[in-house]
Amino acid sequence: MVKHINPKTSGRILELGAGIGPFTNSLIKTGVPEEKLVVLEQSPEFTEILERDFPSANVICGDAKNLSGILATLEIEEVDEVVSGIPLNVMGGMLREIICDEAFKHLKRGGSFVQVSYLPRCPVPKNVIAKHAGKKIFCGITLRNIPPAFVWRIKKT
Repeated sequence: MVKHINPKTSGRILELGAGIGPFTNSLIKTGVPEEKLVVLEQSPEFTEILERDFPSANVICGDAKNLSGILATLEIEEVDEVVSGIPLNVMGGMLREIICDEAFKHLKRGGSFVQVSYLPRCPVPKNVIAKHAGKKIFCGITLRNIPPAFVWRIKKT
């Protein structure tokens, strides 16, 4: 899920729908400095866990559909990479489109939006990929998950 991310990146890495931090932990294990992470989680209970476990990360309790406003309050205009654990497949099409578009607006050119899915199709809307000149890449299946997780990466060109 995070193996393509350069741990020496100069910018921020945005994680959407962090849950209790499995991807956050993987990013740190690959060498990404915790202070480069902007971790967004909607659940107040999960946010408390994230703040405790990742004290140097910028952990925010909020809704990804409001990403532009959240990043503006942090004075962040652009992120190098986006990692998403948000269950996009269970959302309505409009909400999925809003969340993905918000993330792509702040993703630098050359960066990637990585999404995990529990269905074998990419949940990032095709029109959002096209709007932001993205290139969809199937990264594989993570069988360690139950159910197995399909990993998609959209590179912004």
